[in-house]
Amino acid sequence: MTHRAARLRLRREDLGGPVLERVVGAIAARADLPLDRLSDAQIVSSALVGVALAHAADDALAVEFGTDGAAMDMAVGPLNAGAGARIVADSALPGVGPVLERLVDDWSVETLDAGDEVLR
Repeated sequence: MTHRAARLRLRREDLGGPVLERVVGAIAARADLPLDRLSDAQIVSSALVGVALAHAADDALAVEFGTDGAAMDMAVGPLNAGAGARIVADSALPGVGPVLERLVDDWSVETLDAGDEVLR
């Protein structure tokens, strides 16, 4: 069972990145993630803010966090239709591939009733 840990609304990348990174660190510590997974979570959050704000369906991006034992999950949205998979692809680095796909255990895209999406 996932317990809701926090929710943020980001509007600006220049402020959203540092705030999101700190919140991710606090929630990862709360979930008792090992140091390497904490680093992965912070890299993922930085990669998300860099591309997800451009695909936000509203003027802001909601980021929700949950914890489940020694695991953490994150939901980002609402996103424009088709944006979830594009964000994962846009996180690619030369020679590495999609950063998000490599650093998370699992990701999925949920379609909302309005046609918008949430990236988990």
